[in-house]
Amino acid sequence: MNRLLPLLIVALTCFACGGRPRDVLPREKMQAVLWDIAKGGEFVNGYVYYRHPDLNRALVNQQVLNQIFTLHKITKKEFEKSLEYYQRKPDIFVGMLDSINAQQTRAKQDTLHRSDSSRPATPAPAARPQ
Repeated sequence: MNRLLPLLIVALTCFACGGRPRDVLPREKMQAVLWDIAKGGEFVNGYVYYRHPDLNRALVNQQVLNQIFTLHKITKKEFEKSLEYYQRKPDIFVGMLDSINAQQTRAKQDTLHRSDSSRPATPAPAARPQ
């Protein structure tokens, strides 16, 4: 019993600190992966399926995810474990999702701003002589 007490104290201290396990992606990397998944989903849903409605959606979605995992040099297992970890920490996970939502909003505004600035200015109507 005396030998278990120090071990129990160390274990409780480790859990109380709430440190991220080594096999879980750091918050910044996980957020970047989730951002790319969101962008990939928008691309697939807004462009690929629109142009090719007969595609196998499950297969296309898996291919896009695999490309994102390769881009970030992670495995599906690492992603799933990390996702599960962050879902159990709602304060962190909600913050990540809010940040991604803000990124998406800024990206859409930038796109709209760029498309507006690339349009030629419409000339003002000529004044009519009186």
